[in-house]
Amino acid sequence: MDKFYRDTWVEVNLDDIQTNIRTFRKHIPEKTQIMAVVKADAYGHGSVEVAREALAAGATALAVAFLDEGIVLRKAGITCPILILGYTPIRAVQEAYEWNISCTVFQTNWLKRAEKIISKKQGKKKVNKHGDKSEDKNEDKPETENTQDKKEISTQERKRLSVHINIDTGMGRIGVRTKKVLLSVVKGVNKSDVFQWDGIYTHFATADSRDITYLNHQFERFQDYLEFLQEKGYKLPAIHCCNTAAAMTHPEWGFSYIRLGIGMYGLYPSVYIKSLHILNLEPTLQVKTRVSNVKFMQKPFGISYGVTYIATPGEQIITLPIGYGDGFSRLLSNKGSVLLQGQRFSVVGRVTMDQCMVSVDKIKAKVGDEVVIYGRSGKEEITLEEVAELIGTINYEIACMLNYRLPRVYTKQHKVVSVRNLLESINSNPRKHIEN
Repeated sequence: MDKFYRDTWVEVNLDDIQTNIRTFRKHIPEKTQIMAVVKADAYGHGSVEVAREALAAGATALAVAFLDEGIVLRKAGITCPILILGYTPIRAVQEAYEWNISCTVFQTNWLKRAEKIISKKQGKKKVNKHGDKSEDKNEDKPETENTQDKKEISTQERKRLSVHINIDTGMGRIGVRTKKVLLSVVKGVNKSDVFQWDGIYTHFATADSRDITYLNHQFERFQDYLEFLQEKGYKLPAIHCCNTAAAMTHPEWGFSYIRLGIGMYGLYPSVYIKSLHILNLEPTLQVKTRVSNVKFMQKPFGISYGVTYIATPGEQIITLPIGYGDGFSRLLSNKGSVLLQGQRFSVVGRVTMDQCMVSVDKIKAKVGDEVVIYGRSGKEEITLEEVAELIGTINYEIACMLNYRLPRVYTKQHKVVSVRNLLESINSNPRKHIEN
């Protein structure tokens, strides 16, 4: 098990990941599959660990934002379908093909350029002196670790690049925006020996809102595009449009997949969706630290940069080893809270890069006491939604802000099963560098 040497960490309950997925599984149509969204390192939870739990709980596919995230999963031995939801640069097409990762497509020019790249790769075969076919460039080259990894993805040779066509029905990011372009993209995919059309989808902009007018407009437009293709004689591949919010409020729109993101982590897409009490979700993440210093002020004393808080005589101030360098926002200065011994206490002074201070009364703190930054202690709880409201953002961002400096501790059945520390030295024996 990996180790870490600081008293601040993120705890992820893997049992709750599975519980949340099964909750959605019961809510959506039986024919609808679950595509687990693990982009942004699984919203700060850890993409590989979450992906494995999601698949164990019944998810059949994964989604990421860009190719690098997909390769991380492949290198971890995950072989299920993986879809890149964002744009894939042309320079990455060959790697997507090699790693068997699906690309989102919506531009005819991209298809033409990608086809040339992959066709060129496929066509570089020649007969060697033994009469076997081999690639010109790699015939005499030793097999690298990466090429071996790619070969282990599947026992069958991959001949096509899997693609999903994205239709922009009102999100305004990427995607086909007219039927003319859609038809051109579909033709470009279908007539090629390079591509395999595995999906078509759209993304809703207001699925988590009380007013469903725009949501209905997007869904109707999506249906119109699908009907248009069917009228042109095309057999549609897997269809998906529901994110977490839409899957909760309109499970009948499930089609082939729902794309389950924020809900998998026990978080609600919005305060409004949570208020509907459609599903009971279990937050999977907690952030914890330990008291590093305790001081009682003998006289008025300034706290942190800018001296925005003056401690009073007799006031107990504790220091915690967590700061904005870890993703604990500086905007929580003089307004955030933490939990100690089941009680809530206020952050005082400015949050610094690596530390923050808290004013504690009623109890006596000591160095080493566990403090909950996000999560539950006793009957008290600090939710990501609460923190998001304090600094004017959404719970998604609070989770994603928790960065690589924080080790992830994974638990199942109340026991630690693994630890991930990205700051651990790549070298298995870092002391060797010191000695040399």
